[in-house]
Amino acid sequence: MAERVWLQLAAEIVSGGVSGGRRLDEVEQSNRLGVSRTPLRESLRQLAALGLVENRPHRGVVVADGVGPSLFQVLAELESACARSTALLLTGAQCRELALIEPEHQLLMPWLRNACGNSIMRSLLNTLWYPLLADTARHGGLDVRDCLCLLRDEVAGGNALAAGQAAQAYVGLWAKRVLG
Repeated sequence: MAERVWLQLAAEIVSGGVSGGRRLDEVEQSNRLGVSRTPLRESLRQLAALGLVENRPHRGVVVADGVGPSLFQVLAELESACARSTALLLTGAQCRELALIEPEHQLLMPWLRNACGNSIMRSLLNTLWYPLLADTARHGGLDVRDCLCLLRDEVAGGNALAAGQAAQAYVGLWAKRVLG
């Protein structure tokens, strides 16, 4: 239950549906989301850990300002670092395996994150993308195939700089779609 609430609130905050500076009243949000205050509080703690909301004295929980653009800036930098690292670390067998992966986020990006060898980076990326990917119904029709093909090919070719740039371009497409 807390995960569903966390996902819904995170998606609303990142997309700008809940604006920065808005107070998230526990009673109001519990009623709106149809949950008790316990899962809501757990969700708010998770959102605070990601920096999406802030606990302000005498105001309660408030949506952080500029969350959407900041999140995509972090995603772009992390995906770029992941792609560069992976491009430099791949073995010949991994390059051949990578060439066979379909250019779809749910297939390619987890593979790249695992291949980069950095469990902290992988975990951060998975956590930060989670609310965005869970809300894909709202972002249907996002055509990123060409961008993901380029990313896959640059990583497989060992072109670290170009792979990083392709990863940033990919995140940029998502940012345009989600943020408008």
